[in-house]
Amino acid sequence: MNEFSMGRRRFLGLTAAAGAAAASAALLGEPVAAATSTVDYAGLKRALKGPLLRPGDAGYAVAARPYNSALGVRRPAAIAKVAGVDDVRTCVRRVRGHGVPLAARAGGHSYAGFSTPNNGVVVDLSALKGITIRGDGTAVVGAGVRLIDLYSALAAHGRALPAGSCPTVGVAGSTLGGGIGVVARTYGLTCDHLRAATVVTADGAVHTVDGNHDADLLWALRGGGGGNGGIVTSFTFGTVPAPTVTVFTLRFPAARTSRVLRAWSQWMDAAPDQLTSLCAVTAASTPANRVTGAWTGSASALTRHLTALISAVGASPTSRTVHTYNYLTAMKYFAGCLSKTVAVCHTPGQEAFRAASRMLDRTVTASIADRVVALMRKQKGMVLLFDSLRGQVGRIRAADTAFVHRGAHASVQVYSGNAANGPAVLAVQQALAPIVGHGSYVNYLNPGQKDWASAYYGTNLPRLRQVIRKYDPARVFDFQQSVLRA
Repeated sequence: MNEFSMGRRRFLGLTAAAGAAAASAALLGEPVAAATSTVDYAGLKRALKGPLLRPGDAGYAVAARPYNSALGVRRPAAIAKVAGVDDVRTCVRRVRGHGVPLAARAGGHSYAGFSTPNNGVVVDLSALKGITIRGDGTAVVGAGVRLIDLYSALAAHGRALPAGSCPTVGVAGSTLGGGIGVVARTYGLTCDHLRAATVVTADGAVHTVDGNHDADLLWALRGGGGGNGGIVTSFTFGTVPAPTVTVFTLRFPAARTSRVLRAWSQWMDAAPDQLTSLCAVTAASTPANRVTGAWTGSASALTRHLTALISAVGASPTSRTVHTYNYLTAMKYFAGCLSKTVAVCHTPGQEAFRAASRMLDRTVTASIADRVVALMRKQKGMVLLFDSLRGQVGRIRAADTAFVHRGAHASVQVYSGNAANGPAVLAVQQALAPIVGHGSYVNYLNPGQKDWASAYYGTNLPRLRQVIRKYDPARVFDFQQSVLRA
């Protein structure tokens, strides 16, 4: 069994350490709204085509459960399982102005659980799962679609969209935060392929957003983070011809981890766009390492690149695996469901984890690598995941989309599969800032992060705040790390 046969995040969690302790909303820093409100829930239920679930209703407990079980029990006041855009408009118009949190939920994978607020109204978009592939290769995708279903639908037409590896992640949240994926250097971020969207804004109006209509809102949707300014009900993406993908994993002696991290970083600096990879540094008294990646060129050319990395490390790998797949099969491989049907791949589950991030803003030197490894010697049950960027990601200017980290060398996810490890994850995130850089990836939300606004959005923050304020002047869509709180 290879590491991806269990699922990327589950594998990472098991590598770090298992854990089961749950945390309360107070520990997470989540604001809890007053239990009383003037929302007419009975009237809302009658007005919706889809069901409205309230505490005590059949199915409520399952629907209220966050993907990250480390977040504990959530108790929203209501969960509207909307049947379409009209239901979304109804929710916005009937809930706004009553002091009740209103949040959209697509895949439900919000690291901090912001899509399932206590005492709030959840607009559950999971029924909006239509996918239409047009003759020109563009894809119109409902906001409730999961990544594995989109990959499967596109594969039937010989097309692909660059995105993440977790099969049950919703395309909506991933895109709105940017969408770092396993072929990002080859094709860019998911949001780079967003051509248009249908959005219900805070006034209940429906906007068809593209480069000629509400273009400022389209700019914000490309990396400004989910939950801000409105509720997207559908996306229109440009797609690419589905490539053949060669996946690989190399592990080197743990004593070489510092050298591996430095060699990997310099290797990626010189790599062609066809190569996207990850370098993992796993906490231990002698931290372990792993380099995993995807290559969209010829298999024989990859061999030369891997040989160059091994030479730079100065040691033979202790293990080496290489497989070539079509794009859908490669995504199933990374999703951990290589031998399963797509239907099984997209079945939602739960995992307990803690996570945060930084953005690596420079090539790793010997000093940086040594400091990273020294930091991980002091940790338990934790892994740092350096996901390579630049390539096509860096060929778009930082100001051209809300995703500001165009010049970053890599994203760095701080991940622990121990639910009680939140304080340690936050401490490592803080310690990494002077080593790798102060930026963070908005899709790796951490509710305890103090510098979140500048870290997520950098120089794009003033413009993003202005755009979101234009479409949501009354802060209808408000949460702990909403742009309007920045």
